[in-house]
Amino acid sequence: MNSLSVPPQPMPSSLSGQSAPEALKAAGETVGGLGQQLHRLGHGDHVCLIYETFEEQMAALVPFFQEGLTRGECCAYIVDERAVDEVAAAMAAQGIDVESARASGALRFLTKRDAYLRSGEFDPEAMIAFLGQTQDAALAEGFTGLRVTGEMTWALGPETGCERLIEYEALINRFFPGSRSLAICQYSRARFPADIIRDTLRTHPVAVVGNEVHENLFYESPEMVLGTESAATRVDWMVSQLQRVRGGERRLVELGEQLANQAAENARLYREAQEAVRLRDEFLSVASHELKTPLTPLQLKLQGIQREASRAPGGQVPAGQVVRAVEGAEQQVRKLAGLVNELLDVARLTEGRLTLAPEKVDASQLLEEVAGRFAQEAARAECALVVDAPAGVVGQWDRQRLEQVVTNLLTNALKYGAGRPVFLTVRAEGKRAWLRVRDEGIGIAPENLGRIFGKFERAVPERHYGGLGLGLYIAQQLAHAMGGEIRVESRLGKGSVFTVELPLTPCARQEVAENKKAGGPGFRTTGLQC
Repeated sequence: MNSLSVPPQPMPSSLSGQSAPEALKAAGETVGGLGQQLHRLGHGDHVCLIYETFEEQMAALVPFFQEGLTRGECCAYIVDERAVDEVAAAMAAQGIDVESARASGALRFLTKRDAYLRSGEFDPEAMIAFLGQTQDAALAEGFTGLRVTGEMTWALGPETGCERLIEYEALINRFFPGSRSLAICQYSRARFPADIIRDTLRTHPVAVVGNEVHENLFYESPEMVLGTESAATRVDWMVSQLQRVRGGERRLVELGEQLANQAAENARLYREAQEAVRLRDEFLSVASHELKTPLTPLQLKLQGIQREASRAPGGQVPAGQVVRAVEGAEQQVRKLAGLVNELLDVARLTEGRLTLAPEKVDASQLLEEVAGRFAQEAARAECALVVDAPAGVVGQWDRQRLEQVVTNLLTNALKYGAGRPVFLTVRAEGKRAWLRVRDEGIGIAPENLGRIFGKFERAVPERHYGGLGLGLYIAQQLAHAMGGEIRVESRLGKGSVFTVELPLTPCARQEVAENKKAGGPGFRTTGLQC
């Protein structure tokens, strides 16, 4: 049976398990347009149409029959013979090929004497038997079911048995459930007295009123209508109807809460999207500037050599001048390569494509080597490098990536060190090693400590210090990949301390799990045993 069939079903309780968009869609489908609501009717449904105008009447019946013809059902319209042409015209105006449908037998117009008054008087049992026979004949002809509607004003005539109309409407509710038929019984409010309309609503599980299809809260079982139901059963029905109403109200409140929560979530996602766009635009601006910075002096160096060659006799430029130009160009190329490598590392980290190759690494020696490479840069920054690296701090790490972590932290310290000493320290304690980079520079404001490890984040204006804002992000992700972590302590005007803590022998499975737990993408490792 269809969801609108006897007994009426409450709004699905599964709404509470749906997301707000799904729940909103389900609620919207429950309402929808009249045609959409009629589309959900199915075999077993017994419907009353309470209408006031011909237009209102056809607004329900035309889509009702359009749906039946689409489904391959036999569609029978019981109508006053004087109104057949008017009804057929209304159907044709809405796109039904009435002539073809009638020729194929899919659409049939019957009179009251073909159906309700076949024997000259109205007999509810005989009419129900007629519907069963018509259904069986339709199925035998290859139709998928029977779809029928009847204009009930015939019951206002003088024929014998018309007073049994409500009895018929009650009893037929025993026929429809489980059948291959469905029906709409049409009642004009202008022609039927109020007591008949009242009893009509008591005998139809589904009601069409105006432009809406309703699960009928006033529907009563045949036994209740015919007076054979006990008082206790009627009380149970009344209580269940009250509970249905309250349950519907409760589910509407729940839906409202879900929609409110979803609206708040959408607002949050919108803010995050706006922030992401802002960061993207800021990054593109910074990246274009940073990538252009080494290209400009590189271009000037090459143009200078070109000018000298054009002026010099025979194009011969002094070797010393060429060497200096090449060294300057090489320095800018290295800077450009470093920026590109940072961007590539971010892509690998984001996509989980970074491969680690752990090996035996002497962290003390590595620290000395990195400090040696930065000696000239430290001198230009007027920062003395103080290295405290006792021998014997050896562990299983990816040498290249550990060197990158130290390089990024040291670069950061020299950039913000304000011309004061920078201290590099490494120690082994138990099964872990820690490496510390400390400066006495400008420091970091407390409100910025929580975000400095984010992508493209800086605690100071880019225009003053430059850079892509990726160094600390990459360092932290690499530390996580090797099973470790980075901590920072800082005070404005007093400098910063970055501490990297790593296991001496990290486990491949452990480091991937820990990284995922920390919100990272996970990493592949090779040559590492637990």
